[in-house]
Amino acid sequence: MDSARYTIKKISPLQAIVFTGTISLLIIIAGTAGFFVTQHKLLEQIEKKQACYIDLVDFRGKLIEPGFSRNLKPSPGVTRNSEELLLMYKKLLVQMQHADMEPVAFVQPAKGNWPAQLAGKDLERFKLELEKNIEKAKIASKDAAVKLFVINEFFLFFILAVLLTLSITAGWLLHNNYRQTLIPLAQLVGQLKQLNKNIPESIHDTAEEMKKELTETEHSSDITQITKSIMSFCGDIEAKNKKLDEIYIRDEKTNLYNYRHFKEHLIIDVERAKRLNDKVSLAMIDIDNFKHYNDTNGHLSGDKALKVLANIISSQCRAYDVPARFGGDEFALLFPKTGTTTTRDIAERLRKIISDEPFLHEEGQPVGDFTVSIGIATFPDDAHDWATLISNADRALYKAKAEGRNKVVVFSSMEEVQNIPG
Repeated sequence: MDSARYTIKKISPLQAIVFTGTISLLIIIAGTAGFFVTQHKLLEQIEKKQACYIDLVDFRGKLIEPGFSRNLKPSPGVTRNSEELLLMYKKLLVQMQHADMEPVAFVQPAKGNWPAQLAGKDLERFKLELEKNIEKAKIASKDAAVKLFVINEFFLFFILAVLLTLSITAGWLLHNNYRQTLIPLAQLVGQLKQLNKNIPESIHDTAEEMKKELTETEHSSDITQITKSIMSFCGDIEAKNKKLDEIYIRDEKTNLYNYRHFKEHLIIDVERAKRLNDKVSLAMIDIDNFKHYNDTNGHLSGDKALKVLANIISSQCRAYDVPARFGGDEFALLFPKTGTTTTRDIAERLRKIISDEPFLHEEGQPVGDFTVSIGIATFPDDAHDWATLISNADRALYKAKAEGRNKVVVFSSMEEVQNIPG
């Protein structure tokens, strides 16, 4: 007895309601299917009986036409009308049989003496029996309609009874599990209100406290499942946060860092270089004639080329360098604690590797190769803050493009050339 009661307590109210609802739904489906089959059969019977009634009335109209008994006297002139009436009469007998209606004392038709059978007293008797069959067909049609109405009412009552039973059962289950589910759930909500969602340790500690409290007393399976879900959630928080951080700081197409992350690092590294009297270099990279590549081969091919280029850039970076997609077909390489000479060597090596890489459809480019131009600037030699560093590296980049592309230009050398007396 105790074991059975314990098993019942462990059954989730939701599971019990779902189980009861499923059984009720199956009963409703089966009852509905049976109802529609029965309704279809009754509708067919009603149609057959109504058609039979209408045809009987029509046949009676033929018989009561003025002078019909005289026209039925055997003569060559009425043979055709007699045969048509005989066919109509035989059709009526078949209709009544299909409509489950037995004719009341109808005469047995014979083609040879059909006119004689409906002459004189036989015609009056036939009309009388015909009236009885018309009334019988009318009553049978009404009875079938009433039966259909009763079936419809019974089906509605059946549906209401099933729904009422389901509601009562669900209410009983919820009431029976109130103390094991709703009260502990309210306590659980109280624990969660004390949670500081911005501190992962708070989430973990709160979950541990809930687990301790729930294991000390008996609760429903729903509460146990909720607790396990919270514990699993806490275990996944760190991994999910790392994944979200990656999505937040990565460019979708190239998987390099995005401009936001690049700018944050640039500002921090420049400020650190100011304090430590160190250097920070920046290389701005732009794809040569990339618009022509996109227009010729399509944007999907352009996206593939960006991914290949991004992989090459990443492979040539050191662990502490920051490769980023600056925007469009322009990339940025941030080199903390790095001077101009080292940055120029890395940039030249990168430019050569990209030029030698067999990009798809590169033969369609103006120079027959997929190439890049690179501009370099270094803090504090070429700039006094991070914004000027970007601007001067960009100026060096455009200088590289103006001098024929596929080359590296250092901002300081560009300034030296500009400062030479004319």
